[in-house]
This record gives sequence, structure tokens and C-alpha cells, in this order.
Amino acid sequence: MTIGSTTGGDTGRQQEYETKFEYEGDESVATSIAFAVAQVTEQEAMELEPLGSFVDCEALDALVKSAEPSLSVSFLYEGCRIFVSGNGSVEITRV
Repeated sequence: MTIGSTTGGDTGRQQEYETKFEYEGDESVATSIAFAVAQVTEQEAMELEPLGSFVDCEALDALVKSAEPSLSVSFLYEGCRIFVSGNGSVEITRV
């Protein structure tokens, strides 16, 4: 998984990260998000709160994998705002 970084906002303090998940892969959307957030926050994935405490992981996977590319889902997790699109992109902004 490759995570690109760009600085956002007028102050330059906010960091935005972007990655994509593979629809055909064995890894779920939720798992991809958890690993990306771990990388962004410089933690081990197992140190994070379970993503299932913040969002229904099975529903998220089903929704995103069957959605139109214009779908956008957003939620907060581990000090980050997560934006997931139906086209497979995941944007992470540290808040």
C-alpha cells in the first residue's frame, strides 16, 4: 500500500494522505483503512482502537464495493478524518 502525502489548509499544519484499495484483493476496505491510519499516525495497526468501534466494517465494505464512483463516506478515527470514495480512494486528514 502506498500512501501519498500533501500539505493542506492555509496554515500548512494539516496533513492529508491518500491511498487506494483494491476491489479484487483479499483485504477488506476496513483493513486497508486501519493499516493506512496506522502508517499515517506512526503506530502499529494492533495498537489502534478497533475500527469496528467507530464504524460497521462489514457494512462499510459492502457499501463501498458495490457503490457508484461518486459515493463518499466520511468518519473520524484515531484523530483522523477518513473519506472513502466508491472509486477506491481513501483520503486521511489528521485533525
